[in-house]
Amino acid sequence: MDGGFGRSDETLTIAKMPQVLPHWRQTIPHQQKRGTGVSSKTITSRPVSIDRAASSGVVSRTSWGEESRIRIGPADSGGQLTILDYHAPASFGPPRHLHHREDEVLELIEGQAVVWTPNLSFVLAPGDLVLLPKLGPHTWRAYGPQGIRFTVTVTPSGFECFFQDIERRRLLASDVAELRAVAGDVGVDILGPPLSDEEVRQIIAEAEVS
Repeated sequence: MDGGFGRSDETLTIAKMPQVLPHWRQTIPHQQKRGTGVSSKTITSRPVSIDRAASSGVVSRTSWGEESRIRIGPADSGGQLTILDYHAPASFGPPRHLHHREDEVLELIEGQAVVWTPNLSFVLAPGDLVLLPKLGPHTWRAYGPQGIRFTVTVTPSGFECFFQDIERRRLLASDVAELRAVAGDVGVDILGPPLSDEEVRQIIAEAEVS
């Protein structure tokens, strides 16, 4: 996903999911006892991480209205995954793109969205979830009068730097070359333009008759 701004085989997983309630960041050490009475060796895991709704967290904002807050980051997960609370304005959609490094899970929390892939396009309603595997071209676009909110999970971590770098460099939607470079730094290829109004209407119409 990036502002301002193919074909390969991909497997998509789409699920109807109940909304997950947010949390506030807190670290709780955890130890697990292993043994049968003969041995009492202690195994120490990574600390439990809790992110509560009242937490400000690490928030990155683009000049065109995207907002991304890290809820679980690489420091919490050992680099295994990142979870973002992501907002975008009405009618926003990133360019067609693919991720070389991470699988991406989008859970729609608020708003309405269409999702495009070369072989399947569909509508998401709040509570729906889709798994977009790495190397699969895809994009999405919000439609309707309100903005959009996703819970975005990427595994492994790394993509969270994308929004941070855009904000740090104060990029505008018109800075196409620089945005492509920032995307490339996190292993994302820009493949084409965002979905047009006509493409969005077509996806919605096909969903209504299917």
